[in-house]
Amino acid sequence: MEESIQLQVKQDSIWKNKQFIYLLASSIFSSLGASMFLFTQSWYIVTILDLQAAVGFVMIGSTLPQIILLFIGGVIADRWDKTRLMFWSDLTRVILIFSLVVVLIAFSVIPISIFIIYAIAFGVLGAFFYPARDSIIPIITEDHNLTKANSLIQGTNQLSMLSGPLICGVLITIFNFQITFLIVAILLAAGTFPLYLMQESKVNANKRGHPLKKELMEGLEYIKNSSLLQGLILISVLINLIIVGPLFMGLPIFVNSILDGTAMTYSMIEATLSIGLLIGSVIMFIWNTNRHRGKIALYSLLSLSFSYFLFSQTSSLVSGLAAIFLVGGFIQITTLPVISIIQKQVPKEYLGRIMSLMTISSMGLTPISYGVTSMLLTFGLTIQEIMFWSSILLISVTMVIILSAKQIRGIH
Repeated sequence: MEESIQLQVKQDSIWKNKQFIYLLASSIFSSLGASMFLFTQSWYIVTILDLQAAVGFVMIGSTLPQIILLFIGGVIADRWDKTRLMFWSDLTRVILIFSLVVVLIAFSVIPISIFIIYAIAFGVLGAFFYPARDSIIPIITEDHNLTKANSLIQGTNQLSMLSGPLICGVLITIFNFQITFLIVAILLAAGTFPLYLMQESKVNANKRGHPLKKELMEGLEYIKNSSLLQGLILISVLINLIIVGPLFMGLPIFVNSILDGTAMTYSMIEATLSIGLLIGSVIMFIWNTNRHRGKIALYSLLSLSFSYFLFSQTSSLVSGLAAIFLVGGFIQITTLPVISIIQKQVPKEYLGRIMSLMTISSMGLTPISYGVTSMLLTFGLTIQEIMFWSSILLISVTMVIILSAKQIRGIH
């Protein structure tokens, strides 16, 4: 039951692959626009509305519907044209942000209820956009360029996360929120144009008549019968459950209580982590390995575990910066081969569902990891102790996986 999806791309160099260049151009504009929107929205709520606590509710409003609908979004991506799905998702976001500018001009203030409603809408749109984007990469890219393609997409996302807040800070200072929101909408609109130019994939029309529930169950059954896929998803689960909560939530606590630092110290740690993530993507782009991807992912996960352990034991800024840089780099060197393996090994008709599950394992486990970290802090453990024991747990589980997961070690 294989879906006939074919885009005309058979070039050796990824830079000659017109379809991927369109996707990359769209990703640059849309990820920068999304990063700028999140910063501008949060700053507006904090400074203009003076509702600091409401930022969390807006984040939940965006994240929760996306987690709930991601697997359904994966099914839709598997049965419909992925390029059109991405195009209409992004175009709807553009219309919503333009309407936000209109509300701001007409009423001089945007109520928090509008931000929450829009956050829910963006979460729903993201649930359909991301499975389509991640599952179209192996369709428009040859196998030997998969790692390079994923590195470019992830690298542009990291660069956007770094540059978006900086650009917004300048725009808000020089102009105002109206102009900044308008520029965000223009950037997102620019991201829809390359998607419109992408060739339409040909999807088996008979597949569209299948019940949604049946296709959901088919995706889960495929995962159940694939020990390789279960192992790769476990790697993603380990990173997001054991590392994300203590590290990302605990960083300001760690900087304040262990490093005795200031806001500048915290920003340096955050920036170094982002730079590490970006450098990790650059390394994988240059390396572009098509062999031993499984071994690379496993041994990089072990290196990530030890880097995390080193950070938990640091007591100076210099050693902390070095360790957090390694953590960021090894996160990318671990996850990018995993994504490439899945994109190469999973049949095209299941890719949307499987990639959506990978996103769920990331986004869905993050709140759980935050909750467990908060609970442990409430019970009296220090953030340094939480990071130490979570790194020991990660090292132990990774060693077990390396010794037992022969299929992952041997996969290319």
